[in-house]
Amino acid sequence: VVSKIQIMVTAGVKFNLLYRASDHGDKAKTFHEKCDKHQMTLVLLETTKGRRFGGFTTKTWDGNCLKKVDNDAFVFSLDTKKIYDIRHNEYAIGGYPKFGPVFFGCQIRIYDEFFKKGGTTCQRGLNYKTRKDYELNNGEQTYIVKGIEVYDVEVIKMS
Repeated sequence: VVSKIQIMVTAGVKFNLLYRASDHGDKAKTFHEKCDKHQMTLVLLETTKGRRFGGFTTKTWDGNCLKKVDNDAFVFSLDTKKIYDIRHNEYAIGGYPKFGPVFFGCQIRIYDEFFKKGGTTCQRGLNYKTRKDYELNNGEQTYIVKGIEVYDVEVIKMS
């Protein structure tokens, strides 16, 4: 089975780094300054326990407190090599000024100054087609963020 990520990598797509927490800091404001207004983004996250997961959206983050429907969005686990599509017409992401990336059903909800805080939560996957609660984080509700990277996804026209 060819995954959506493999298709993206091999089908003429370029990844441009927008934000790396280790370089740019852990403030939500900085995330929004660097990532808002970008049409397609890929978020990669690693926890202090070494779990790796993330999400993709075709909508902009815009820190204006809006929830956005994106039927092309998905979240994924790099550890289990599983992708979970959004449920049709559900809210996929939220752009909140006091949060970094938020994938709804709270699959991923990154707090402001997450390096300084004790943990971030991974809620039940109500909006994405996960099978178990907290599935992205190996069944654990809370995690401590080790690193986050956000990439602009650019489709390259093949000649």
